[in-house]
Amino acid sequence: ELPCRVPLEAEVSRLVARYEVLWQELPADLPGAAELGPAVGRALKWRCRRRADRLVRRVCRDVRRQPEEPAARKRWERILKARICDFGEACLGWPESFREAPLAEEIFAATVELVKRARGFAERSGIELGSGDLFQALRNVWIMNGLQVLLGRPVAATPSVFAYSLLYPLTDNLLDDPEVPHQAKAAFNRRLGRRLAGGHPPAADALERAVFDLVGEIEGELPRERFPRVFESLQAIHRGQVRSLGQQVPVARNDDPAVAGGDPAPGDLDQGAAPLTDDALLRVSAEKGGASVLADGFLVAGELSAEEADWVFGYGVLLQLADDFQDATEDRAAGHRTLFSTAAGRRPLDELAARLARLTAEILGAARRFDSPGWPLIVELIARSCPLLQLQAVAEQRHLFSPAYVRHVERHFPVRFAALPALRRRSERRWARAEKALRRRRGVEPSVELWR
Repeated sequence: ELPCRVPLEAEVSRLVARYEVLWQELPADLPGAAELGPAVGRALKWRCRRRADRLVRRVCRDVRRQPEEPAARKRWERILKARICDFGEACLGWPESFREAPLAEEIFAATVELVKRARGFAERSGIELGSGDLFQALRNVWIMNGLQVLLGRPVAATPSVFAYSLLYPLTDNLLDDPEVPHQAKAAFNRRLGRRLAGGHPPAADALERAVFDLVGEIEGELPRERFPRVFESLQAIHRGQVRSLGQQVPVARNDDPAVAGGDPAPGDLDQGAAPLTDDALLRVSAEKGGASVLADGFLVAGELSAEEADWVFGYGVLLQLADDFQDATEDRAAGHRTLFSTAAGRRPLDELAARLARLTAEILGAARRFDSPGWPLIVELIARSCPLLQLQAVAEQRHLFSPAYVRHVERHFPVRFAALPALRRRSERRWARAEKALRRRRGVEPSVELWR
């Protein structure tokens, strides 16, 4: 099949419409094992809670004892990997084949490379790159690693993988910051749009210089004249990001009755534009998410077939909606309107969560038609991880769902929802102590990150 040559902007519009229809046609009744994974009995939940607690304790102890000598470090890494795989297989449904797959080592190597390069880039550029930014970048690296497997490319943190994975933590930091005026965001977007189109506008500050330099890294690996789709896709995600600014609304004061009642204040950043409908919010998220992962695909392969582009776009829609679902409470408090945050507190999110579970099963079911070496293992891991993350979001936002829905989906989670807060608190305390001990061993100042 030849690559699709329809103008990419038109193709994105078609794909948005396709996945909007798919979402609306999905049943909204209670999902079952096909969408959420097998039910977990009381005894296994208890064992998984004990295993999770023991895993964190042992990993934190291992981190404290992290060796410096290369041979000892390799043995330490093998033990750490075995502990994590034991837990994944016993409690999370990981396939046993993942333990010995070369793919796991390749993804780990790409992760380490990204972290090292990101820290160096931040120092050279004079910008801040926090742990949250780094994790956001790593999530995209892992998505692109999966697409490298799908598209038959070596798993690696290439210059384009590195640059694109850092672009959107950096731009999101500015565009999601409620303290930055709308006019400043609009001006930044105009300059970034010119840079993505091949221009060279002057950078306003160190952050913009860093962003423009990252675009330059992509141009260095994938020249515009040879890979036009790459830059069309970057402009497509930029358009989606610009449109998503319409999801932001001013948040009322703490004494505002709307805030007291749990609803964001009315209004819009776009000079009083009418509030977005649910259908419009769905289209904004679908465009932004789908275009983002479509760009991942073009950056990995240079070109995509029509079938590949369709699936990759749909996977991006799924990931964006899943993010919106996980952030419903936070987005609602910040006045950021998504399909989930606007419904939160006004009606139970049961039906939206059920549709998301079914969309996940639909997209991952379609992924199985691709037969690249290593791809079935990636799909299996994603198919286990996505439902668990969605169930965790229900556990952490139980007040947004009916009690019946919470009871129903909890049966498919490896531990009782009520056990999660205590597990998290103990994990955070142990990790903080482990980091502190390791810093003391290395003579590192407390404020310095250990990712080096």
